[in-house]
Amino acid sequence: MSGHGALLAEAVELLPLGPLPKPTVLALTARLSRRIELPVRPLPPAEPGAAKLAGREQLDASALLAGLEARAKPPASLLVGVTGHDIAIPIFTFVFGLARQGGTACVVSLARADPCFYGLPQDSERCQIRAVAEILHELGHLATLAHCADHACLMSFAGTVEKVDTRGSRFCAACAARLPRWLRGHPPPVEAY
Repeated sequence: MSGHGALLAEAVELLPLGPLPKPTVLALTARLSRRIELPVRPLPPAEPGAAKLAGREQLDASALLAGLEARAKPPASLLVGVTGHDIAIPIFTFVFGLARQGGTACVVSLARADPCFYGLPQDSERCQIRAVAEILHELGHLATLAHCADHACLMSFAGTVEKVDTRGSRFCAACAARLPRWLRGHPPPVEAY
């Protein structure tokens, strides 16, 4: 696919994969709605339907993505699967999210966005800010963007949670120029941790 689905999308659908508290889903929907110009609709939860990676306690992110792609309804909507499970692909210890460039669906894990994962006090605000940044990053891939060399760009690769926090919440000028208008959307609100 050449990314036309992302260009022509009329909505973004947020699909909880496995149990997620309804307030979490609604908060993510509201935050994402403030950042993009398409309607963001939460869907009823679904079972992840993906096995754990062999020898690991993480769900197979590639299998999750394949299941989401089979459910997606392009070009009308882009499907964002959100899970509380830790996810990975065989060549990485973990991933925050996964998408195919020009695809119709992506998956994002909240597990490592949560400060509790690192033994820190609960901070739902920080978790949601990180999760929305990762969703926007994956939507950028759906809109055909690759990783960006600008370390302050939302499209730069983040292999650690610290990098998620420091890469910023905006697309650089070069990446923004290649995005569909709906994803350039609104500038992020000032959000302090």
